[in-house]
Amino acid sequence: GVTATYVDAVKGGAPQTARGDWCVCTIPASILGQIPMNVSPAMQQAIYAIPYGASCKVGLQMKRRFWEEDEDIYGGITYTDQMNAIIAYPNSDYFSKGKGVLLGAYTFGPNASIYTSMTPEERIRNAVEMGAKIHPQYRTEFESGVAVAWHRVPWTLGCQGTWSEDARATHYKNICQIDGRIVLAGEHVSMIPAWQEGAVTSSIDAITRLHQRIVRG
Repeated sequence: GVTATYVDAVKGGAPQTARGDWCVCTIPASILGQIPMNVSPAMQQAIYAIPYGASCKVGLQMKRRFWEEDEDIYGGITYTDQMNAIIAYPNSDYFSKGKGVLLGAYTFGPNASIYTSMTPEERIRNAVEMGAKIHPQYRTEFESGVAVAWHRVPWTLGCQGTWSEDARATHYKNICQIDGRIVLAGEHVSMIPAWQEGAVTSSIDAITRLHQRIVRG
C-alpha cells in the first residue's frame, strides 16, 4: 500500500496520514522534488530533471466592452512586441452591456521573470500602460485588475514543466512508469506540457495503465 503524510491547509494542526492501495500523484514536479518519497532513484532523478517555466497573466476589468463597441473585435488575440506579449478578448457574452474583462498580459520567458519580480499592482499598471498604446480607451475605461505570477504561487512555483529533448530522452520513460505503488500524472508527465489537454490525457493514461496492472495482479 501507500501512506501519505499531510497537514490540513485550512484547519492546520498536527500532521495526518492517509492510506491506500495505490497513489496517483498529481503534485507538480517543482513541489514534489521537495517532498521525501519512497520511489526509485530513476523516478527521483526524473522529478529533479524538470525545470519549471515562468509565466504571468494579468486580467483587466473595463467599464465597458469598448473593443466590441468601438472596434468590432469579437474574441481573438492581439500579439504585441511589448512586455505584455498578448491581449486576449473574451469569446463569450458578445454584445452584452456593462463591464468586460480582457486578458491584458500573458507572458513567458524573460518578460515573465520581470513581471514576477514586480508587485501585483505594478504588473497591472504595466499591462495598462502597454495596452493603452494599442487601445487608447484603456486610459478612461480601465477599472480594476488582477495579476498572477506562477513562480510566486507556493503550490506550483512555476507555470509548466519545460522539458528539453535531452531530458526527455533520459528521464521521460522513468517519470511515466508505475514506480512501486505510485504513478504520476499531470501536464509535466505528458507530451503537451502547459496545457490542460496534457494534464487530462496524462491522467487518463496513468489510471488506464494502473487499472491494467491491478487486473493482471
